[in-house]
Amino acid sequence: MEQLQAQIIYNLTLTLLFFALDFLFLGNKKPLFCGIIKVQRLLQQNRGVFMSFSKNILSQPIQKGKKNFLHDVNAIEKKTLLVIHHKKLQKEIEKREQEKQIPIAEPTGEKLADYSATGKKRKWDLHKQNNLKLVELYKQAIKINSSVISPKRLQDLADCASQLEYLQDAEGNKKLYKTYFCRVRLCPMCQWRRSLKLFSQVSKITDYINQQNDDVRYLFITLTQKNCCGSELVQEINKINKSFSLLVDKTKRVQPASKFKKMLLGYIKSTEVTYNPKTKTYHPHLHCIFAVQEEYFNKVNYINKNTWRAIWADLLKVDYLPQINVQAIKPARQQKAVAELAKYPAKVSSILNLPQAQAVQVVMDLTTLCYKRRFVAFGGIFKKIKALLKMQDIEAENVDLVGAGNIKEFNYVARAIYKYDVKFGCYISS
Repeated sequence: MEQLQAQIIYNLTLTLLFFALDFLFLGNKKPLFCGIIKVQRLLQQNRGVFMSFSKNILSQPIQKGKKNFLHDVNAIEKKTLLVIHHKKLQKEIEKREQEKQIPIAEPTGEKLADYSATGKKRKWDLHKQNNLKLVELYKQAIKINSSVISPKRLQDLADCASQLEYLQDAEGNKKLYKTYFCRVRLCPMCQWRRSLKLFSQVSKITDYINQQNDDVRYLFITLTQKNCCGSELVQEINKINKSFSLLVDKTKRVQPASKFKKMLLGYIKSTEVTYNPKTKTYHPHLHCIFAVQEEYFNKVNYINKNTWRAIWADLLKVDYLPQINVQAIKPARQQKAVAELAKYPAKVSSILNLPQAQAVQVVMDLTTLCYKRRFVAFGGIFKKIKALLKMQDIEAENVDLVGAGNIKEFNYVARAIYKYDVKFGCYISS
């Protein structure tokens, strides 16, 4: 009995120890449930380490005395951190050794020419030019409100994708291998990379669904409302998201949406905000792809455009009929619909050339809107298949925006480095 009690005490102590490590060394100062999630991930990533230590502890005879007990706990803590550190260090060493084996190609001074798999030229120069325009707007915004962006994040924004490193094969074909992306929410460069990733994810998910089930049909719907001023933007986005939740959440009984919910299998929602420079107002709206049962297109289940407008007005609780765009997605149009959905929500490229004072105000409004907010959501079968295919969260801070994939499949012979030249406004081999 005493042995069992001692084991329980040791297990509880280990649990508390993991929370302490999480708090002190991983910088987690969020609520308890966040700590539990992080500890679970830590345990999964280092399962062998923790299991070996636990077996060693429980196999040893229990020594009475507070000093001996604390000594054992401290020893476990030190060994655990040391092994985890060594594992991370080993991975970093292996990565650097691999890079050393790839010779760097001689700089040619030529401009970067990077093409997608479909032969379309990637607009690196344009996105970097827009990136630097945003840097200048933020510098002006800081004079009005110093908290709009920190000096560190502003420097991160300026450094974003300043140098691109490619792997190159014998024929001169290139594959992006390494660069630094700042992940500032309004950065045009990062927005472009996220939109490419979202396009790829949605395409793969819909392809997977089509292979598994011939009875699933798709709708592309744009849900809108009237424009609003900057001070109302956050409130209006919250209202739209709440109304959308009433439309798709099957646990919420809302009469206007009940007919549609019976046919709904899943959805992908992208929130977009555009700016009207003439009226100086914002237009928040939703681009949605809905997966529905084939029976949706039967006469008894079908919802026409005017009915959709009435349903959306009811959910928004407005006294006007908002504009709605409803289209059934045919196989030939699927890519176009996915591309429309993958537009990044708070796109700034369209406002970068406005008069400076106006552009600065828009940047400040959009920065406030983007703070700790998600703009893309998956539900139903889309969410399940996204998890099944182990896809990354495109809005996560650590999301892979390089997209190098499995470089072992690319028969590279050298590394090519391109640096952005501010004077010429392009990337040059150097």
